[in-house]
Amino acid sequence: MDEMLTTATPEFTENVQPAGNEPEKWYSSLSEDYRNHPSIQKFQDVNGLAKSYLSLESMMGQEKIPVPKGDDDVNAWSMYKKAFGVPESSEKYDIKVDGVDPSKLTTLKEVFYKNNIPQKTAQALTDAYVDDYKKYFEQQAQQERYAMQTATEELKKEWGLKYQENLKDARTFLEKMSSSKEEYDYFDSKIGNDVKFIKLLSKMGKSISEGSLGGFEGQGGGFTKTPQEAKQELDRILNDPEDAYWAGARNRRNDARYCKEHNMSFVSEEERKARVQYVNSLMAMAG
Repeated sequence: MDEMLTTATPEFTENVQPAGNEPEKWYSSLSEDYRNHPSIQKFQDVNGLAKSYLSLESMMGQEKIPVPKGDDDVNAWSMYKKAFGVPESSEKYDIKVDGVDPSKLTTLKEVFYKNNIPQKTAQALTDAYVDDYKKYFEQQAQQERYAMQTATEELKKEWGLKYQENLKDARTFLEKMSSSKEEYDYFDSKIGNDVKFIKLLSKMGKSISEGSLGGFEGQGGGFTKTPQEAKQELDRILNDPEDAYWAGARNRRNDARYCKEHNMSFVSEEERKARVQYVNSLMAMAG
């Protein structure tokens, strides 16, 4: 009877992980193909997976651009160009550069088109290049101005009162040796800041004006003169009271102090004699 009154008590077994085993992963109940996939295992829990799925679903239906797999992936490149604003041909690029005819930019446009550069980016790249180009040439111009200033100061210090006259001789010689103004400008841009070369040009120019070239006569334009040219040059000198030929006679260019006060080039006795010799040579050439 006591056994009949005894109430059976059910036994409850706790789901306790065996000691030393890690907690079961949330994706362990998935099939093997899914639970071992790296994209599944990167989520910490099922909430992370759900969030990623909802985010992906919200993008469904939106315009997507495929990544071209190579140069021959025509369809993908067509969609890419349309999406990013790449013109249909190189001629369709609207590139503007101040002071430059658009027809001169053909090669640049072809490079942009070949590399699938959008219109907006192409203009931005062009602007950046032109800006750097201008900065470079401005720096070059500044360096040339500095070099010119340095050369001028050095020559003025060495030549003193003869600076203007010697510089004129250098320019005269360079003009005579140049076949055109373009050629003169070219040589001037290359050597116009070179003190040693300017001094050489000045010596050659003075040789021309003095009629004494030390064997160089006849080897360049202006070294010899026809009778008519010699007569014209002779008349010019004899009718110019300020010429070095008249130093001490009709002008005071042999007076250093006077020249300094009146901003004139000084003429030494040796230079006056050389000028006299030149005039005599002109007389001989004029007949």
